[in-house]
Amino acid sequence: MLNHSGLIGRIASAGMTLLAITSPPLGAAVLNVPADFATIQGAINAARVGDEVVVATGTYRANLQLRAGIDLRGAETARTFLRTADNTLPVIQTTNISNVLVSNFTFIESANAALLTNSTGITLANNVFDSLSGTAITVGIESVARIENNAFYRNNAAINRFTTAAVVINNLFAENTGTLIINGITPVDPDVNVSYNCFYRNTDLEETGIPGTNFQRGDPLLTDPANRDFHLRQASPCIDTGIGTDVIDDTVADIGAYGGEFADPTPFWLPEPIATNTSTTSPDIFNIQLSWDANESYLITNTVMPGSYRVWYQQNRSGPPFEGTDANNGTEPSPIDVGDVTSYRLRNLQPDVSAPGATVLVSATPQNQSVTLSWRAAAGAGGYRVNYGTTLVTENELDIGNITEYTVNGLTNKTQYIFAVTALTQPVYYLSVTAVDSTPDQNESDFSPAVEIEVGNPVLGPMSAELRATPSEIVPYPNLPDDGCFIATAAFGADWAAEVLVLRQFRDRYLARHAAGRAFIAWYYRNGPVAASYLNEYAELKPLVRAALWPLIALAAFLLGSGTATQLIVVSLLPVIFILLYRSSRRSGRPA
Repeated sequence: MLNHSGLIGRIASAGMTLLAITSPPLGAAVLNVPADFATIQGAINAARVGDEVVVATGTYRANLQLRAGIDLRGAETARTFLRTADNTLPVIQTTNISNVLVSNFTFIESANAALLTNSTGITLANNVFDSLSGTAITVGIESVARIENNAFYRNNAAINRFTTAAVVINNLFAENTGTLIINGITPVDPDVNVSYNCFYRNTDLEETGIPGTNFQRGDPLLTDPANRDFHLRQASPCIDTGIGTDVIDDTVADIGAYGGEFADPTPFWLPEPIATNTSTTSPDIFNIQLSWDANESYLITNTVMPGSYRVWYQQNRSGPPFEGTDANNGTEPSPIDVGDVTSYRLRNLQPDVSAPGATVLVSATPQNQSVTLSWRAAAGAGGYRVNYGTTLVTENELDIGNITEYTVNGLTNKTQYIFAVTALTQPVYYLSVTAVDSTPDQNESDFSPAVEIEVGNPVLGPMSAELRATPSEIVPYPNLPDDGCFIATAAFGADWAAEVLVLRQFRDRYLARHAAGRAFIAWYYRNGPVAASYLNEYAELKPLVRAALWPLIALAAFLLGSGTATQLIVVSLLPVIFILLYRSSRRSGRPA
């Protein structure tokens, strides 16, 4: 006699076991790649039934083994790319698993994108398969799948299904060599479970005809497939001709990658806009004219219900975020909703930037009709201004780039010039544009690449200390100059040698300011020419003299480039140093 209570108990127990296997656990999680896991496979392996792996925008090389009950989704269809790591394997594969959704990816630069083997409840939705050299999707004979709202573009083969249990619905097929492959061993009727698809210029269909029912034919008017934008333009035959409902605008489903219940609502981002400085002077009114290319998706560029654009901006720091507040005298903070236009003028900006630090002018090196200036970089500098003149340093000014050495040309030889350098910072604006669709949710694209533009008057830091230099023709030894650096000129070969110039600046800035230093200079002028002539006659001694001069050159360079406190300490010792040198040379009867 059958024990009904025992049978019922066993059925209930089996039902609970099945429920435990197939139902997602409480607290299903989202696992983010690469924020939480470095690789997609790592996230899939760590997930539990019911979890979702979400992949951020970017390009990922992988051969993925999917797991039962774990969905895989790209963050943005147009910018989340999957490509194979090993081209002998498909990008994704299911083997003996069930209940998986793969959506919102673009598959590129691979042979085969997906292989479904002995798997059930597999849905591939709202993906783009672009220019694959093999077969985009292969569905094995023991598999049950739903291929829905995908775009197949210029593939060798779009779908190879070994079973009519693979439902093909709401897909867009454009310019593929093969569309629905009929397997030669176990032929599958191409019309069964194939409906509401859109076909355009597929090679094999020129002979076999369009498969399935309720299909659309004709140019789908893709927005920009060359740049992987597979949104639809206005008047596309694929708009509102699918089956089901669009999650984006709650109308009849579009055919293709951006229709149906799993569609990514994000509009395609815009290329970098063009910015033009349209400011005026007298009075200063600072404006920027910004223009950009239209987003051609029908949900944005639409003659009946157009979308719009937002202009984002901020000063002196690239974004995002773009948090500018000063447009139109502070009444148009970022972002500015500008409507259905492709250009906009930001008026009455208030450019402002902090002043840079002080510049230390290290050297002014005279040459033939020119002087080369060298200075230390100043904190916060975006560029530099060189001032020079013969009487006042402010007689001439040159704004140059963000460099620390510059040669002033066109000077008059044998004329002394005064030089100074000032750091400056130019206010800079960074601007971006986003597209917003016409749906009630006003879905917004990601930021366009930012454009930067200088607007406003430069802000100057403190002017450096002045240095003097006299350009002159380059005359190598033995023609000795009359500037007084006789021995150094003979030792180093020319009066424009860097070592000679350092000693000359050291003489002018430090020795000439002290009585002991001036006494040493006078003595040196009397004896230096004799020593220089002797050195020119016996050139083999020059390396020894150069070695002897290097400590003094190093000391001079240190003082010329050091801070004020260090200079005061060392300068206080100079009289003692040069008195000792002077007395030593007097006792020896030889010039220093």
